[in-house]
Amino acid sequence: MSRPSKLMLVHEQARSYKKIKSIDIIDSLYEDFVPYSELEDFSLELKAPSGKIIDLVDDPAVIVGTGVLKSNGKKVAIIAQQMPTSDDDRMKYNFGLVKADGYGLAYNMMEYAEEHDLMLHSYVDTIGGDPFEYSAEKLQSWLISFCQSKMISLKTKSISIVLGSGGSGGAIAFQLAHKRFMLSRAEYSVITAEGCSAILFRSGDKIEEALEVLQPTSEYMLKYGIVDKVIKEPSIDGATYLPKTLELIDKVLVKSTEELEKTDTNYLKKELIEKIQRVGEVEKGEHRYQAIAKKIRSWLPTAFGKGATPEISHMQMALYGAEPHFCNDEKDAEGNITRPGCKKHFAKEDFQKNFFSCPYCEKPSPLGSDDYLDLLLNNDSFHEMHSNLSTENIDARFNFHDYYDTRKKASKRTDSKDSLVVGYGDMFDIPVAIAVSDFRFMGGSMGAVFGEKMKLLIDYAIEEDLPLIVVTASGGARMQEGTVALYQMAKTISAIINLKDAGLPYVSLLGHPTTGGALASYVVQGDFIIAEKKATVAFAGDRVVKLASGGRGVAPETMTSEFFNQHGGIHLSTERSQLKSSIAGALRMTPWYQRFKSKSE
Repeated sequence: MSRPSKLMLVHEQARSYKKIKSIDIIDSLYEDFVPYSELEDFSLELKAPSGKIIDLVDDPAVIVGTGVLKSNGKKVAIIAQQMPTSDDDRMKYNFGLVKADGYGLAYNMMEYAEEHDLMLHSYVDTIGGDPFEYSAEKLQSWLISFCQSKMISLKTKSISIVLGSGGSGGAIAFQLAHKRFMLSRAEYSVITAEGCSAILFRSGDKIEEALEVLQPTSEYMLKYGIVDKVIKEPSIDGATYLPKTLELIDKVLVKSTEELEKTDTNYLKKELIEKIQRVGEVEKGEHRYQAIAKKIRSWLPTAFGKGATPEISHMQMALYGAEPHFCNDEKDAEGNITRPGCKKHFAKEDFQKNFFSCPYCEKPSPLGSDDYLDLLLNNDSFHEMHSNLSTENIDARFNFHDYYDTRKKASKRTDSKDSLVVGYGDMFDIPVAIAVSDFRFMGGSMGAVFGEKMKLLIDYAIEEDLPLIVVTASGGARMQEGTVALYQMAKTISAIINLKDAGLPYVSLLGHPTTGGALASYVVQGDFIIAEKKATVAFAGDRVVKLASGGRGVAPETMTSEFFNQHGGIHLSTERSQLKSSIAGALRMTPWYQRFKSKSE
């Protein structure tokens, strides 16, 4: 039998029951641990964007409390993810999937740490966030995004260590600390290797090939600037593994504490944002505005696929009096209905006039970026920026898996070189900076170019004093770019923090569909969150959920904009025909608009 590769070895060890766990660290390195439930002024509720209150209960997969680090006597706040320690523990810890309550409790501990001037220690060890209905009702994606934003803006100091599995947005929520460490036998990944294998290679057993794509090991995380230092672990099978690893972690905590105590918190925030924004940056010399006047392209009816044959078209015209369109159910591979239609038929022209939504039930079909721009901006007002930016422009140290053919094929469906179009234009009388993801390009997925374009656009908005509008139609982070793509969640959030610090409004429009890492990052940071009526909105797509759960899916009704509107995550769910006026109305209520009007008068 051949010896497993280093990637496979780390992958196996990262989830091993022998691997050090958060509970080992808390029991050994801290004393006087007080769980959150025994802290007098610790809040057990959170407020959703709409103002609705989210009540929080215990999540065994997350340890939240305060303790005293034995080595230096410093009292700290602790947030730690707990993976199963045996087969018997798997159900207890929800297989390592953190629920919405866990993220809510962690967010409140971050606030508690600020209020009590406690340094924050966070330990990352999860395969990801819980994707099921219970967590969806408590706004799982929103809470993951809020944790990221809070960590980046933390008014106290912080240290994070990736212990074993750093899985997707569920891990990044606790990892964005001022000092970021990772154990050498841990992994950090945008998706599980098993999930990547099933999706990318259509096979569940191409794990090694998937790992080569994902690049999840500590060497890559250090090279790409996702962690600051790697803690080299002893052999996991050695008799001294646990005490030696505890000793190494303890030394890191003590040294880091000494360094952080000498540094200003505002400086640390600025430095952290700069570190995050360098992940996936372009080569030096590429940071330049490429604003070119661009007339909005008219809709191409072939964009959604091949039309009917001439014979069928003639038959349809004879039967219906016009080229018809049918609002049918959408089904998954097993034949289950994922998006019900109203079953009505109508002229295709009426469908197009209603902005490619059913004129009866308003169920939308995906739009291209050009159509969203046509829908939202005044005629001929859009100027595109950074149109030539592509993966080839990204700094050479980010050595991604080669997926050039996939990108080339995707670019034929749209004029864009990647999945995000950015620029500026006018919405009625309001000048705006605008970003639109294009679902036709690899499902609107977030990669390094996506994050870099968003950062550059926000830099421009701040420079020109413009409000930001972001239209999302995305499947989430792009697995072909591994954890660099995952880190675009933090990169887009950090850029939005800069926008808000500049006092500029941000309107987020959730198009159809909005899922995954996009939803759990920049999308829900909007001052106003507006969604298309009947759009698919979900923490994870149905296929990814089934891969992560052994075939268990999620109820389709929980994956809609109306569901999240009802649960307080969205301010407004409306028809496409009302989006332009709704966004403009929201902007006119902001202090920025009053300032803008007074300047222009």
